[in-house]
Amino acid sequence: MYFYKAYQLNIHADFPIPEFPAGDETSIADVTIRHGAVSADLEKVSSKGVVYQASENQFLLKMDDIARYLVQNGNEIVIEPAPNCLESDVRVFMLGSCMGALLHQRSMLVIHAGAIKTEKGAVLFTGPSGIGKSTTVGEFLRRGYKMMVDDVCGVVLDAEGKPTVLPGYPRTRLWMDSAKMLEQDVTGLERTRPEMEKFERQIPEQYYDQSAPLHRIYLLNPNNKNELKLVPVQSINTFRFVLQNTYRQQFLDGLSMRAPHFTLVSAVAKHSKVVRALRPSGEFKLVELADMIEQDFGLD
Repeated sequence: MYFYKAYQLNIHADFPIPEFPAGDETSIADVTIRHGAVSADLEKVSSKGVVYQASENQFLLKMDDIARYLVQNGNEIVIEPAPNCLESDVRVFMLGSCMGALLHQRSMLVIHAGAIKTEKGAVLFTGPSGIGKSTTVGEFLRRGYKMMVDDVCGVVLDAEGKPTVLPGYPRTRLWMDSAKMLEQDVTGLERTRPEMEKFERQIPEQYYDQSAPLHRIYLLNPNNKNELKLVPVQSINTFRFVLQNTYRQQFLDGLSMRAPHFTLVSAVAKHSKVVRALRPSGEFKLVELADMIEQDFGLD
């Protein structure tokens, strides 16, 4: 048995998960991850897509030639790997969609975002896949900040009903063009999948492993104008922007999580500031953008 800690959950697994930090061997499991048989279909299906099915307490993900995954009750992930598949490929989908579904089942707000720890609290960078979330996090790592999470960001409410960001695990992923921008040598780094020019970077020394109050969310948006600009989102629109950037939002209906999700998004809209970070679509201007963001999140 292997023991890990991620998202402030004690995770027990029957196979190694090198991305997760080590946990306490004497801990009681909040989540169990194991190999086992997984049926091709759920008995009751509330919603489904091309590769997934969902019901109130179960989520099934089927990835051809890789694995079938069953996430249930917010405390278990069962994985049936396909013959001859790579363990690293199996973990890619477990760490992404499956962990996202599990956090949804545990009534967390799950945002598609990277997060860093600042003196003011957690600062999130969100937007669609490929927009530069990990690249932006990487720039702040270069500036000495610590990362809390790279992609699947879990948010809960504290005793006062204010949103709090949970630490994920100390791994970030970088495409080759992002690595070049960050002057990051990829020699010796494992590829996320063999056919992809995307690399796994473990950063335990720059990982913040405690929860932190949510301070800011930056929506990364390219635009057709050759300008960098930060535009605060009016509070009336904050709910919509957070909803749009919920991780795997399509899972919510099948998991019967719309009501708790509404409460969580409302709390974020009430207590946190959301800012659109506009940059030229043809040029990232990473350093200049990070300068503006760094100045902005330090103001209040």
